[in-house]
Amino acid sequence: MRSKVFIVCIIICHSVLSLFAQNKNDRFHKYGAVSKRQLNTYIGPLVAMSNVEGYSVVDAGVTGGVAINNKFFIGFYGQKLLTKVPGTDLQTIGYPTYTGGLVNMIHAGGVLGYIHKTKNVLNWGLSGSAGIGRLQILAKAPSSKFENAIYDDMVIILIPKIFLEVNMTSWFKINVSGGYRLTGKVNSYYQNQAKEKIPIFDKYGYTKPEISLSLLMGAFGLRSILLD
Repeated sequence: MRSKVFIVCIIICHSVLSLFAQNKNDRFHKYGAVSKRQLNTYIGPLVAMSNVEGYSVVDAGVTGGVAINNKFFIGFYGQKLLTKVPGTDLQTIGYPTYTGGLVNMIHAGGVLGYIHKTKNVLNWGLSGSAGIGRLQILAKAPSSKFENAIYDDMVIILIPKIFLEVNMTSWFKINVSGGYRLTGKVNSYYQNQAKEKIPIFDKYGYTKPEISLSLLMGAFGLRSILLD
């Protein structure tokens, strides 16, 4: 009796182990290396060209993040306006003795994107960034040679993009993108002589097309982290 029970137990255990092994084998064949969630980090400088208050401008910054299966990516960015853009007439906003009014813009946030057919040398993709930033008017006080922010306003910036990406090596990519910078939540105003509220920063002066270039360095398939 005991021998029969022992044999039945062996058969059950063998069946369970066989099913487990078969299931594991099926998972391997079904997904293989592609089934693994491959995470590759990247980072690099970026340069953007756009228009601010009617002036052609250049922004510089950095971007980085994590690529998932070299197809989807999530990351961050930061940009700062490099071009000197003349600010609003300082007399109209109550600073008649200040000089050298300039516009400053800085913003940072997150990025989400998709890359199509990443195994090709040349790929295209879609991305979108959302960030929070500051718009400022910098000016020099009459008794000082240093620039101070005499006006400061928060902005929300959204930039949908389409891009081309060239795989130069397994660790270096060049990304060229075109997008449209959408600017919202600009609240600073001043009153003119007619007691009318005039916006210091007109959001339509910042809602403009943008072209950017990024030099991305990362694993891109080498030294990647594989997660089950």
